[in-house]
Amino acid sequence: MIFSERKMFLFLFFIISSVIAENSLPAEFTRCRQNDVAIDECLKHAVPDALRKMKKGISELAVPPLEPLSVSGMNIEAGAGPVVIAQNYKNIQLHGLTDTIVTHYKTDLKHYRLRTETVTPKMEFIADYVMKGRILVLPIQGKGIANVTMVNLVVKHDLIGEPIVRDGETYMRIRDYRVKFIPKKVYLNFSNLFNGDKRLGDQMNLFLNENSDLVFNELKDAYEKSLSSVFQDVANKIFNAVPMNKIFPEE
Repeated sequence: MIFSERKMFLFLFFIISSVIAENSLPAEFTRCRQNDVAIDECLKHAVPDALRKMKKGISELAVPPLEPLSVSGMNIEAGAGPVVIAQNYKNIQLHGLTDTIVTHYKTDLKHYRLRTETVTPKMEFIADYVMKGRILVLPIQGKGIANVTMVNLVVKHDLIGEPIVRDGETYMRIRDYRVKFIPKKVYLNFSNLFNGDKRLGDQMNLFLNENSDLVFNELKDAYEKSLSSVFQDVANKIFNAVPMNKIFPEE
């Protein structure tokens, strides 16, 4: 009987510990208090630190590893203008997010809104791709490995949330996540263009990089829309699991 009671105690302790862990930020994360007049300054340091600590993810909160961040796929429809390319990406790997620094933060917790500006020294987007379309008057098509590298990438984030009450606790659900990408330089490389014709492929990759500002500016709205949904999903892994008063303590 004593042994059974001990096993029961250990089982209950494990369950309670798991519940507490699933509803809290990791202990090593910096907390920024709601009523602190310097909360924005606090978050400027806390967020990059948290990103670095999430390189391998947070299993208790179902947060995936961030280095790299894996994305199953995304489609970009052909638009209008000088760059008209239909693109399909699968097995996406985003590298460099955990090296991000925050240059500006503005919180409005009463209205569940967070605005921030960040700089990522180098973000690499590597994926299997299929594309077909044209750039100016030049046709382009291929199927292979894509590498889109953005150097000194400034990102403006606008997180718009709403309160969700569960079991007497208030959570913040991010219902809209908007981003704007402003890279200093973009490098593009697509393997196996034109069915593996190396000469045409090399010429097209050279052309893409000589005109990378034009190409990226024509496509960036689609990239922003697709990747903002990825960032929203990762953010909600935390906000949906941990109550507001444990992310931003009141006292």
